[in-house]
Amino acid sequence: MITKSHRKTLRRAGLIWLLISTGTANAQLPFIEESLGAPFRIRDYTFPSFLVLGFTPAPAAPLGKGHSALEFHYSIINNFQVSPTAEKYLQQTRGNHPRPLDSTDVAFILNLPQGQAYYIDGEFSILELAAHWGITDRIDLGIGINYIHYGGHFLDEVIFDFHDAVGVGQGGRNYVIDNHVQVVLGRDDGGDIVLLERPTSGGLSDPNLFLRYALPEFVPNWRSSLEIGVKAPLMNENKFLSTGSWDFGYQITIDRRFIRDAWIVNFGAVFPGKFKQTDFRPPNLPFINISWLHRFQDWTNTRSFVQALLAEHPYRAIVDSELSELQFQLTAGLKWDTSIGIVGIGLTENVLNFDNTPDIGLHFTWGILK
Repeated sequence: MITKSHRKTLRRAGLIWLLISTGTANAQLPFIEESLGAPFRIRDYTFPSFLVLGFTPAPAAPLGKGHSALEFHYSIINNFQVSPTAEKYLQQTRGNHPRPLDSTDVAFILNLPQGQAYYIDGEFSILELAAHWGITDRIDLGIGINYIHYGGHFLDEVIFDFHDAVGVGQGGRNYVIDNHVQVVLGRDDGGDIVLLERPTSGGLSDPNLFLRYALPEFVPNWRSSLEIGVKAPLMNENKFLSTGSWDFGYQITIDRRFIRDAWIVNFGAVFPGKFKQTDFRPPNLPFINISWLHRFQDWTNTRSFVQALLAEHPYRAIVDSELSELQFQLTAGLKWDTSIGIVGIGLTENVLNFDNTPDIGLHFTWGILK
């Protein structure tokens, strides 16, 4: 349902669109002529954030009329977030005998004080098909369709081995078993999320639609764009493939390119609807992405990427703990121009705050421009 605040935001965006579309500054060069390319499609993959409308880092330049882009992006994400009190409880009740949560454990966690009643454990895989079309020289239309898979333990083993190798603790992972999706998120006002088993092995999630307008280039070599997005509630919310509600949002991009380097800043906000499974409405979710792209001098077909994501957690307004603090994720990766398209591999690691972001994410991408 479109609320009064949503309508007000859309009216403002429409006014901005009308004003800038009448500008007389020179249009941007089409993205098809760029040699540095676009950042990795990395968004907030924390549960349940990936069910909400998500904007990913993007360049400011338009595709150009008649051009199109197609990309498959596959991410494996490992989430393990547990409050200090819940971790201590797991240590006391399990010792050296790990086992999954049961109803007794859930009751204990839900009865903890506000800010301590959370436990998120699971590996998630997301395959995204993103397609974009240049409708005019300034306007692109895009669609993102995700397939979500719940479960897996590949990254569990990697994290265990890494923690052992560097001599740090497991943070509570050693008290539960691998290959389980279990979530306990408690709220004082009800509407808890409790999953003792994965809600589904996998399925399509809600489609995301985007309309992007390349702003006139008012300052030479500085490019910018405005993007508006909407998520339609078409899939099954009981299987956690949807929130069951419409989401709206916007993203503004500022893009500065040099001969072999580029800096891209994407910032905006998402206005999510209610999670109908739990009768919970998240607050507005601002975000910012900062990307640095570099093309090597000798290996002209190879580009490196460093991307930083800062975002708010959907549960920040109802807990008072690390789960409510600002999320900070850092991604590094490489892309190559090949005869079959643009291929890439990247790695995401949580930084500074370890209890409200995925521990690690592994990303693969393939795309083509026409």
